[in-house]
Amino acid sequence: MSSDVQSTLQLFVLNNYLSLAGVTAVVYDYVLTFSREVSHPFFTSVSCLIMYKVEYIWCQPWTWVSTMFVVVRYIGLYFIVTAALIGTSFVPGPREVGKLMYLSCYWAFFVFLSTADVLMILRVYAMWNRSKTILRVLLLVFIIQTLISGILEGIYLNPNTHLSVTTIRIQDFSVCDNSTADKGFYGVYYVAARLALSALLAILAIIQTLKQSFEMYKATKQCQPNRYMQKLVKEGILYFIVNVLYQIGDLVRMTGFPEDTAYFFLKAFICTALYIPIPWFVINIRELYDRDIRGRFHVDTGFGVVSPLNAGADTTVSAMAFAAVNQGPEVEGGKDTSGDLEMGRRVHGSGSNESPSIGGRE
Repeated sequence: MSSDVQSTLQLFVLNNYLSLAGVTAVVYDYVLTFSREVSHPFFTSVSCLIMYKVEYIWCQPWTWVSTMFVVVRYIGLYFIVTAALIGTSFVPGPREVGKLMYLSCYWAFFVFLSTADVLMILRVYAMWNRSKTILRVLLLVFIIQTLISGILEGIYLNPNTHLSVTTIRIQDFSVCDNSTADKGFYGVYYVAARLALSALLAILAIIQTLKQSFEMYKATKQCQPNRYMQKLVKEGILYFIVNVLYQIGDLVRMTGFPEDTAYFFLKAFICTALYIPIPWFVINIRELYDRDIRGRFHVDTGFGVVSPLNAGADTTVSAMAFAAVNQGPEVEGGKDTSGDLEMGRRVHGSGSNESPSIGGRE
């Protein structure tokens, strides 16, 4: 056996192992998350022994955010499993089966990523206190990106003109491989459109996070970040970064990057990391609402509601406000206080109140 054949065979074996590991990780994550998707134990207090279950998705009143969750959850699951298995010996052929899997995988990814982008646009829109200007800009970029991506996929994924699928056999291994005519041209314009939106979302999220952190510190003299903003940043920024890395990796691959060991490791990591954060993000935001909004589990978490916390025996109360799609802005002292802002209002044991207004809409 020549050294080239031996090297190619080793890459096939490595790709099999990494694909199997990726599918295992995704399925394991799905099993872990499904228990929270259907029901989740919830305690009324730390010392209380009474427990009840909160259904975060399926038993809630259905909303369009719930629909988007199902799309990113299950179409994304199909995409990631298919993308992991195609091009390995687990799908040896025939060629027509490989072609069908490639086409369905590409279009499933298009639907998954477009829906995930809409979810993240809504999060950034909420972070910016429902700024219509921010929403219009993001939607404009999203529509342009979606049109460019859809047109390019329609052209370059046409099996009659550009997309070709072949069966490669090396010793006992048989895999389906695809190639696209003018792949470099397709990759540059396809990825550039997606990179523009991903970068814009990341920049806006970071700017607003820094701005609100500074305003909170000025008002309270403490580094006490908004809990909702923490959730948005921790999981939203992860998605933004992984999405940008995925697009860059896709661009490099389409422009002729050699498919070596580093490439297969990078592909396995980025594909898995791209899918996992979005379902967790939606469920975690709903869980945050359920813990802060007592008895209001019907509220959809696309935007949120005003949520004064019950202090009970505690001497400190923080009032959190979220931008709600079905309610007007709250006005306090002539300023709009709606939006994803922790207002910094405190009730001290002495009975004195301190309620600075943090950042109205600009």
